[in-house]
Amino acid sequence: MNDTVKWITRAASAIALIIIVQIVTKGFGQQLITGSLVNLVLAVSTLLFGFGVGAAAAVVSPFIAFLLGINAQIIVVPAIAAGNLTYVLVIALLVKLLEGDGILGDTKVPDYIYHLIAVIVAALCKCGIQYLLIVKWIAPAFLPPKAQPLMAVNFGIIQFFTACIGGVLACLIYPRVSKGLKPERP
Repeated sequence: MNDTVKWITRAASAIALIIIVQIVTKGFGQQLITGSLVNLVLAVSTLLFGFGVGAAAAVVSPFIAFLLGINAQIIVVPAIAAGNLTYVLVIALLVKLLEGDGILGDTKVPDYIYHLIAVIVAALCKCGIQYLLIVKWIAPAFLPPKAQPLMAVNFGIIQFFTACIGGVLACLIYPRVSKGLKPERP
């Protein structure tokens, strides 16, 4: 199969999974559930297929969430996309650096340890980016004062927890899924 067709199929599949997660969990009213599952899809797609597939899903998913009525403020959607993109970028970079022929790849540490390190650091970076962009910049400049405390909660520590939960679940799922697939990380 052509590499471009593979990439499009994988990215479309990741985006479709995120859409399904967002539709199914929308009624739960729980950012923790929806966010964790979206981060799970982002992390698994990045671990399996590399940054490009993860990045496509990371950027598209917040806009889909807005269209589904999950993100009520269009002004924060690009910042959410930036946080998601940071998440998959950090995972992809750290996994590449740590495992295989990376800087620590010659050690006897199992790959899942590197994956866990990557998703936890990525969660911190995602949380930091979204907190700075949304809580410190967008909310004070564009949102009413009464909306700002909610933004601080939703785009602060909750983002870290959802990214960690999704990432750790991805680390648990990845070894089983990768056995059935041949992971390609360009």
